[in-house]
Amino acid sequence: MHMRSALVPKLVLFMIAAGVVPVSFPQARRDSFPRPLIEIKQYRIEATLIPDTHELEAAATIRFLPQEAADLVVLELNENLWVQRVLNEEGLELEFEDGALGPGILSVLFSPPLETGTSVTIRVEYKGGFDRDRYSRMYSRDESSAYIGMEGSYLMYGAKWIPVNRFMAGRAKTTVEVTVPLGMTVIGPGTQQPVVTKGVSESFTWSTDVPILPVTIAAGQYFQRELEIGDFTLECFAKAENLESIQEAAKTVAGILDFYQKTYGPSASGNIYRLVEVDDRLKNQHGMLGTIFITRGELSQPSNSLRDLARRIAYQWWQETVGARDAADLWLEDGMAYYSAAAYIEKEIGLDAYNEEIESLAILALKFEDTSAVRDGLELGYRTDRYESVVAGKGAWVLKMLHGMLGDSKFDSLVQQYIQRCSGTGGSADEFRTLAESLYGKELGWFFTQWLDTTGIPSLESDYVVYKTLNGFRVTGVIKQDRDLFRTPLEVALISGSEEKIEKIELNGRSTSFDLSSFSFPDKIVLDPNNKLLRDSSELRASVQLALGNDRKDQGDFIGAIRAYDSALKINPQRSLVHFRLAEIFYEQFNLQSSADSFRNALNGDMTPRWIEVWCYIYLGKIYDILAQRERARAEYQKAINTKDDTYGAQAEASKWIATPFVRKRTILGE
Repeated sequence: MHMRSALVPKLVLFMIAAGVVPVSFPQARRDSFPRPLIEIKQYRIEATLIPDTHELEAAATIRFLPQEAADLVVLELNENLWVQRVLNEEGLELEFEDGALGPGILSVLFSPPLETGTSVTIRVEYKGGFDRDRYSRMYSRDESSAYIGMEGSYLMYGAKWIPVNRFMAGRAKTTVEVTVPLGMTVIGPGTQQPVVTKGVSESFTWSTDVPILPVTIAAGQYFQRELEIGDFTLECFAKAENLESIQEAAKTVAGILDFYQKTYGPSASGNIYRLVEVDDRLKNQHGMLGTIFITRGELSQPSNSLRDLARRIAYQWWQETVGARDAADLWLEDGMAYYSAAAYIEKEIGLDAYNEEIESLAILALKFEDTSAVRDGLELGYRTDRYESVVAGKGAWVLKMLHGMLGDSKFDSLVQQYIQRCSGTGGSADEFRTLAESLYGKELGWFFTQWLDTTGIPSLESDYVVYKTLNGFRVTGVIKQDRDLFRTPLEVALISGSEEKIEKIELNGRSTSFDLSSFSFPDKIVLDPNNKLLRDSSELRASVQLALGNDRKDQGDFIGAIRAYDSALKINPQRSLVHFRLAEIFYEQFNLQSSADSFRNALNGDMTPRWIEVWCYIYLGKIYDILAQRERARAEYQKAINTKDDTYGAQAEASKWIATPFVRKRTILGE
């Protein structure tokens, strides 16, 4: 018996009578109605993947406790999946509607109504598919959340491929059984059960003994190796050609895990991990309980993957071990992850590398900072570039600024108390704020409100005069900013030759006066000398446009990249790196004259970083070779050799083409 036909009118009457939605409820937002509270205690997922057709058939058995009396339970399920039936514990069909209350909303009716605290079990049977043409993006607006295919399959929690009640907040103990064709291996969360062969297919079962965000899986044709590194057991799963590379990467992973465990304590995953090769599309996705993702690109370029691995593993530690109670608190686990990765980079490489990482986090934060407040970042699309910018990038800087206000000792104490109090139950910004205030000794509502609930960052400038006094010098001035309601403690440095005296003032409103004294004549004053405040500047805006241009370039959007680079050059025409990136695009487009002009502009700019010089000469040499101007080409290659700069193998590249002319044929789009 099909149970949907009579349900829509019942739902309409139920929701209207409750005053929940207007009569025109189909146009209401998905979160415009309150949902009866339930606590999901356990999932059992049975899924069959059909890679040839990019499809799956699944059933989710869900045990939950109603937190209030209700005759309606609301779950979310990806729009690519459609529910066939919902059964109760006795196997009887329940009335349900898939989409009546909004896209991707599954509503299940109960008669008689559910009682508070009484255990309820339902079974949701559904089917659908994920390929790169039809994947409708709700929370994940890219291709990194779900795909089923013979070359590799992945189903991320963020894709909501199983029914969930409170996205990013509801945790439950989970068992997942996935059936795939012979030759494929399924990696899931927790502990693996024995594999069962069923004719031409095999079933892989994974289960957890701790509550997790259910459920992420990856499947592919993997080879396996097991390594013992320090205190960790690492099982490596990779394609045959990458098996050696992933074992090398395991050494780096073990070092990162060791740092986080010693700094923050043991994780929910313990000391046994799986390291799994995944598609490059998953570069912004974390793994699952006991499983760490490493992309094929990271395996082919291991020297460039340290930061991404440090961030991904840190996020996994924070998300699994502490987590968040509500979507508005996601900035804590994302921000903590990126800030923790910066701490690891400082320990592994040094202070200069840490400062570069902090600057890169500021650039990341400002990419899309004006699109959403931090607490509302989920609306930008979970794990998208915009989400990463606002929630992870700006979230990390919120933590850095709080660190600057508290100092090292109190901030470390804050983090440890937060972990101890929230591990296993999920963290919250309110809990975090309460702990921070107890250590700071003052109310901090203003800090969290201005950085988490609003958009915009301050832009500061100073105006001052210096007076001679009997005891030295007096500096009197004013600090101006563009935000009337913004306040923060601000450090001001008086620089006298090699001496530096730092004073702290309370910045409040558009104009704040200061009056400071110095024994020596101050050559200059510097606002925020230790980079403790996220603030706007022309140099930072240029870096943001450069980063956006790089993103567009990597995505193949050359027009968007050129626009971003042009915006950066309007802010700082001397930025050599921007000219260089612009020249690369023109080179790829075979616009050789514009490319050569931009490479020369790069040579006439600030020449930062230094490797730009050698590679500009190499590219100019190639352009001359393409145009059959051999002597001019050789002269450019010789200039490259004369720099003695071997960044990215420059010397071998220049020597190769000084001996043999470079040849490149013009390609035609579509061929």
